[in-house]
Amino acid sequence: MAGIKFHYLGTAHQGWLAVRRADDGICHVHSDEMTRRDENGHPVYVPLLAMALSDQPDYLFLFRAPEEGRDDVPSIWLKHFSYKGSILPFLRVDIPHHDGWVGLRNPLCPSLCCTAQPWGGGPQVNDLLGDCHHMMGWEHFQLHEVLPAEPFQTLGKALAACFRASPSVEYVRELIEGYEGPYLGWVLDAMTPMMTRPDLRQLGELLLKDQPLLEKLCRKMGNSIWREAWQILSRWWQDRDSSRAAERGCPLGDEVLTRGDINAPAGFGQIVLHTARASIKPRRKVCMMSTIRNEGIYVLEWIAYHRSLGVEHFFIYSNDNNDCSDVLLSALQAEGLITFIDNAVLPGMSAQTKAYGHGLNILPDILDYEWCFILDGDEFITLSPRYEGIADYLKSFSRWECDAIALNWKFIASEVNHGGLSDLVKPLTQRNSQIVSRGGIGEGWRLVKSAVRPGKAIQSRPHHPVWMSEERFTYRQTDGSIHAYRNPPPGIGADPAFADRGFFDDLYISHYYYKSIIEWVWKYARNSGLDGSMSFGVERYADYWANAFICQMNDPHEGDNLYLQHRLAGMVNELIRLRGIESIALAENIVRSTWQERLLALLDMVEEADVASRLKEEWRYVLDPLAIERQGSIPLHQF
Repeated sequence: MAGIKFHYLGTAHQGWLAVRRADDGICHVHSDEMTRRDENGHPVYVPLLAMALSDQPDYLFLFRAPEEGRDDVPSIWLKHFSYKGSILPFLRVDIPHHDGWVGLRNPLCPSLCCTAQPWGGGPQVNDLLGDCHHMMGWEHFQLHEVLPAEPFQTLGKALAACFRASPSVEYVRELIEGYEGPYLGWVLDAMTPMMTRPDLRQLGELLLKDQPLLEKLCRKMGNSIWREAWQILSRWWQDRDSSRAAERGCPLGDEVLTRGDINAPAGFGQIVLHTARASIKPRRKVCMMSTIRNEGIYVLEWIAYHRSLGVEHFFIYSNDNNDCSDVLLSALQAEGLITFIDNAVLPGMSAQTKAYGHGLNILPDILDYEWCFILDGDEFITLSPRYEGIADYLKSFSRWECDAIALNWKFIASEVNHGGLSDLVKPLTQRNSQIVSRGGIGEGWRLVKSAVRPGKAIQSRPHHPVWMSEERFTYRQTDGSIHAYRNPPPGIGADPAFADRGFFDDLYISHYYYKSIIEWVWKYARNSGLDGSMSFGVERYADYWANAFICQMNDPHEGDNLYLQHRLAGMVNELIRLRGIESIALAENIVRSTWQERLLALLDMVEEADVASRLKEEWRYVLDPLAIERQGSIPLHQF
């Protein structure tokens, strides 16, 4: 085709740039590795293609070739590059005296370019990086021309005809209206990095309000999670009160939300979706989003406490429960108290990141709330008595412009359950009251959890929201000062998960991480948030497990958690009210029965595995209270 050429990209290390089929990440692959296949016989890597257009000589367009039988729009990505999409545009730099060799500069930040580093001693493959400040041999790529197949030709013609280096809102609207063909999503992805932030915001709001235009976009943009998200948002926007978007769940396909740099938006569909969501004005004040697994015995207290504090709704993601938590969560949802979302995961998949990505990109209901606290089921908002509730605090906080609030942690120390298994039904907030001192857990007190305006975040880590780097985002600590995170703990880079200082006068998080030794045993037998389907067993008990518990147990402690104790009467009243709903009480009975059965089975496994022998002799006393704490039984509600 005249004016359109396609190339494979070779590297200075005699390797190739390719796309990893498992997650669409761009990587640097040795020739021998390019032929490798997975257990199903599929290629592990597919070549990355570079398209050159004669009328756009300043650009090279990288993409993964359209694959036969695949009608979705894959968003390829590379490490340390703030954009993902079906086509990634790069500024082309021709290398003097090296005909056919080019450099690839980031159009969003031209001082940065791509680099293909040499391989180490292991597999001869590594990630292509997009954060290099110089352009030398490792940053040079050789163009190897490829004869175009039919899909390439169609895509090339579409891009040549439609691409603009500075597209206006009106041009994009006309393109959506008038383009007929299979590659509208690809063309829009290629142009998105060239658009201004105001134009992208305007496009998001336009698509939200112009239903016929959005329908045309969805029909033409190809299958993707963003098309589905747009359709869900549109239905909800038209009737906020009756839409049940949560019924979709969070299926395995939503794992794409965790891929690549999670602050890098995945093309036109996600960016304008984000700007549309940000434009929606909330009607309510406070909600909470959480991932919970096998914590059914604590759920009702956690919800009752936060309801008494003024939290209006809970978006709870859960997966693979084997303590019958699903029964209780379903009963709570049936009463309209929570939104329970099934979060399917595979081994090694981050249940938390997937859930947060779903909540902040797909789920529209969360946008009805001005603030969303992102907490775990063992974390309790702890508020000074001078505030009536959390809305009262947030009202006073509104004197500052703010998009997210970083809340310092206070760890709550463990206690021995002298009443045996029956103590497990006593509220955590009543049976554990001592605060671990700052030095008791090293630098752990500097970790934060966060509240965020849901429309302003594109993703979240467990400790902090994630926002687009090109957007203005104001992140404060609870005293109103900027959360600058410029003084991280030794050995840790600048990270919003760590506060420079601790502020506890008005608001903090009480973290019931340790509870009791029997619950510490249970905690380490189940999953972690980083691997949402980890199997139940005794593999994780080791010296670090015992030492972590002993450090807080032997700590001199800071004193009673007085702020939280001030709220206990309200929590108890709400807990009584919730348990007065028969379906909820029956569901909690099922959880308690299952917990006892599985907990006792686990303790037998601990004895059979002789876990004590794995620990340093001087630390084995950590298990001594198990003899007391396993006595008796967990009581059930009587009717």
